[in-house]
Amino acid sequence: MRQLDIIARETRRLQQDAAVLGVMLTGSFAGDYAAQNSDIDLYILGREDRFTADWVDGVMVEISFATPASARTKLHSTPMEVYRWQGAKILHDPQGLLAELAEEARQVYETYAPPEDLRQSIAHWLVSLELKLSAALAEGDMLKAGYLASTNAWKLLEAMWTVNRKPTPPASAVFRGYAGLRQTPCETWFQDLFEGTVEQRATHELRIISWLVPKLKGNLE
Repeated sequence: MRQLDIIARETRRLQQDAAVLGVMLTGSFAGDYAAQNSDIDLYILGREDRFTADWVDGVMVEISFATPASARTKLHSTPMEVYRWQGAKILHDPQGLLAELAEEARQVYETYAPPEDLRQSIAHWLVSLELKLSAALAEGDMLKAGYLASTNAWKLLEAMWTVNRKPTPPASAVFRGYAGLRQTPCETWFQDLFEGTVEQRATHELRIISWLVPKLKGNLE
């Protein structure tokens, strides 16, 4: 794949820059699930925070730059950030800074505890959704039911990760990570959210909500 040549060239170029403290490959090429037209995601430790996106030989190359201090701050203040580090491949790390941050990311992920206010706000949202969705089904308003089921699916995903005491991943990682959740209402919960007729999906959402809310309001185990 031409992306592999680009990764090698970009890495060599960045290694020659004295301001670059480390180079890490993230995204689909780091996780070995890239498609033929996948873009390239690089994470650079250096002296500034910025983001660039450029076409290189017909491939989009996205580079996120961060200082060691800002990288550490974001890792500890933005729970979703831990997923950047999962499966990432360190390509250049002369001072071991990326390896150190990767270990911190692992610890943050393993010890994550959802804040109480987050749990309660999600539970409140789901109770409200349950009322609206039930009313739409009772009225036979499939357009409204479909709209509610579709636009609130992400909140159910957020709730599911919260119940499992894990940060909610970015949308790009949800599809790959849902099968690894230990606490779920049933084996087919993910398929139930996105497959079937509007009535089927809405009914499944109500069932999943009834499973989620008590866990969000109680003690997560």
